[in-house]
Amino acid sequence: PTYDVPLPDGCTDKEYLSVLSTSLEKALNEVQPQLVLYNAGVDPFHADKLGRLSLSWQGLQDRDLHVIQTCVERGLPVACVVGGGYSKDVREVAQRHALVHRVCAKVWRDNKMWKRRC
Repeated sequence: PTYDVPLPDGCTDKEYLSVLSTSLEKALNEVQPQLVLYNAGVDPFHADKLGRLSLSWQGLQDRDLHVIQTCVERGLPVACVVGGGYSKDVREVAQRHALVHRVCAKVWRDNKMWKRRC
């Protein structure tokens, strides 16, 4: 299943991350997945032309870190994809898309995942 959680226009980091934490825990407990497919969309960014939320760079990064770290702590494999990002500044959108990859690398290093057996 998928979960669609309504958020108010202009939702900022603090509110978004609070709702994410509650919603992610609920979804993982209800579904008990064997694999998580995470769409790390970047249109919630405050400068996105089509997104209606107001997350900062740090908010996007904290969101990705929370999702990835939660999955790792539960022993769940997670596959990440990027999406969204509407701006005339292609480099800036690419940097937003790169956030999830940087977060995955951080979680991998912090958890010394190279020492784990597959």
